[in-house]
Amino acid sequence: MDRLLNRDVFLQILSVLLAIVLWIQATTEQNPEGQFIFDGVPVTAAGVPEGMVVAGTLRPAKVNITVRCGRRLAERLTSAEFQARVSLEGGHIGTYAYPVEVSVPAGVELVEISPATVSVSLEKMAEAEVGVVVRPAGSCSEGFMPGPPSVSPPAVAVRGPESEVSRVVEVLARPDLTSATADVLALVDLVPLDGRGSVVSGVTLHPARATVTVPVIALPAAESVDIEPVLAGSPAPGYAVLRVLISPDRASVRPEPGRTIDFDRVATAPVDISGATADVRQTVRLVTPPGVASVLPVEVEVTVVIGGSVTLGSVPVVVRNVPPGLTAAVKPAAVVLVVRGPRALLDRLGQADVVAWVDAGGRGSGTASVPVSVEFAGWTEGRLELVASDPAEVTLTLGP
Repeated sequence: MDRLLNRDVFLQILSVLLAIVLWIQATTEQNPEGQFIFDGVPVTAAGVPEGMVVAGTLRPAKVNITVRCGRRLAERLTSAEFQARVSLEGGHIGTYAYPVEVSVPAGVELVEISPATVSVSLEKMAEAEVGVVVRPAGSCSEGFMPGPPSVSPPAVAVRGPESEVSRVVEVLARPDLTSATADVLALVDLVPLDGRGSVVSGVTLHPARATVTVPVIALPAAESVDIEPVLAGSPAPGYAVLRVLISPDRASVRPEPGRTIDFDRVATAPVDISGATADVRQTVRLVTPPGVASVLPVEVEVTVVIGGSVTLGSVPVVVRNVPPGLTAAVKPAAVVLVVRGPRALLDRLGQADVVAWVDAGGRGSGTASVPVSVEFAGWTEGRLELVASDPAEVTLTLGP
């Protein structure tokens, strides 16, 4: 009886073991184990020695890892579930390669880390006090201007790698004044800048924000003035400026508080027409005169119409309307004329097609300086224009 009982127990155990083997085999076939690669696992630095700081970024900042596990588990994993780090304990100032360590979830075996090391630069931790500079962004509403700003604190501590801290020359605060009509009080983020105005990364500011106060001042009433185009250079030989068009042609000018407008025009920035043989069109800013708070518009469009030109030398000066009983003489007796207009007309133009004259009408005996007038032949259809007469005036002498 005992032998039969023992035999049954043995068979039961054997059946259980066989069932386990079959289950493992079936499970393995349905969830085979293999190697899987996870890309772009971020690497963090730990254990930075006291008085030191990591300069820049780890190179590379991410690694790829190969692991072994069941397929079903691998399908549920992402790169975010692996932690890669380098220990900088005992590290030295300078750039060195440090081994990467990776923590993996349960049921996962780490096979390979690529690359196995990353380059880390350690520098001495530095701190400097740098002044805060306020440069507002945006513009107040028309009729208002910003006054001198104040900032608190006036300076902040810049901390970080020694090489980066040494680059910081100012800390910028930019309060927004867009459409402001009243004093602006704002808590703004601060930005560290180098000597070229570029942002310095890798440093921290303490505090990172500052309180900026900007008074907004109401301006006197605006006045309307003409806009004067300023040209730089000269057209190509044989060409001249026919006319200059400005759009718009007037500006609204507001003086600073306590000031008045004592001019009747504002100038544009120079429009370069050097060597031009065709019209020049540019959008340029208006130059703000001293004592002026605002000029609107800020920019205008200037069109310089370029046309051909010719120079006619020794054109005789004719005296018209000489009073009866008098004779007339002019000195000099001829002038040099510069004429501009369409190229096709200028190519046909000769001295015979131009009359330079002075008017003696209503004058008595004596000598006077009179302006030279010019007429062109009818075939020019009024499309030619006198640029200059040299001289512009002649001496007219009337006598018996």
